[in-house]
Amino acid sequence: MSAYASADIVDAFRNQLELCKLAKGETVLIFTDPRYVRPEYVPAAFAAARTLGAEAYVMISQGDQMLEDNLVCSAWNNADMVLGMSMLPRGIGSWIYTETSNNALRSGARILMVQEPFDGLKRMFPNETIRRRGLIGAQMMEEAKEIRITSASGSDYVMRKDGRKGAYQCGIADEPGRWDHWPSGMVYCAPIEDSAEGIYVIEPGDVLLGLWRHATTKVKLTLEKGRIKKIEGGSDAYLLQDYLDSHGDDGAYRLSHAGWGTDERADWGSVGMDSESKYGTVLVAIGRNILDAPAKHCGMAGENWSTAHCDICCRNTSLWLDGKQILENEKFLIPDLR
Repeated sequence: MSAYASADIVDAFRNQLELCKLAKGETVLIFTDPRYVRPEYVPAAFAAARTLGAEAYVMISQGDQMLEDNLVCSAWNNADMVLGMSMLPRGIGSWIYTETSNNALRSGARILMVQEPFDGLKRMFPNETIRRRGLIGAQMMEEAKEIRITSASGSDYVMRKDGRKGAYQCGIADEPGRWDHWPSGMVYCAPIEDSAEGIYVIEPGDVLLGLWRHATTKVKLTLEKGRIKKIEGGSDAYLLQDYLDSHGDDGAYRLSHAGWGTDERADWGSVGMDSESKYGTVLVAIGRNILDAPAKHCGMAGENWSTAHCDICCRNTSLWLDGKQILENEKFLIPDLR
């Protein structure tokens, strides 16, 4: 990596930190680890924060850190803003599903995850359209009690969410206790863990984000009392079964969160936040969902502590909230969500 690589991206980080309302004199913790795949982001973020007058610090954790270390927890809890440039602890879907992150949010930190390629950061740079769609969608999700998802390929399942919050991501963490991911555009919630019933079908071309691949074969999941009771199909079914079995806990087979993408700039060919953000697609994940945050319409407050987390993003799918259709084959039927 060129020594000049970070200089090319400082302006983008400065613009992003301005959206997050980083102010002079605030403290910014840039948290990373030796295996972080985009090390050029760290000095770029440091320089951008300094140009805004913030007090910036870099913490490089051990590569096998579980984030329960007292020094790590203290640093997170005492920062005004945390930039998470790490996938620690490995195996549970990253630090966003840890009490270290939850406690920092409860202490009033703004937390932003940054890990996508730079072309994605630029292409899906946050804007008011994505924020508006997300907020309206989160309000609708919060009011709903039941989610139903169907598809021509055979999906037809329901989940309850009574009392669970509706949340959204737009790539901006601009208020105390808010978490977000730059870039992203999505609406979601954590369904009640024992509520899912029906058939969940994954088609070739859909994204098994937890396995970092597009599916090449059809997968059929049978859901009973919130749990995946059967996984059928070809090679992708075997891979998904092996992934869930490897975690060795019951929560690995329960749904984590459900929602839809809000950003038409997302590229379906790029596996990552593009997959979750793609406009009109449906995302229903499996596994851990304990991310919580005090900011309104942020986080999930789920109760699944599994060590597994696998996001699954599907196209050509329809979604209902309390019997009202929101999406039909990637087309929003509610004008305010367009």
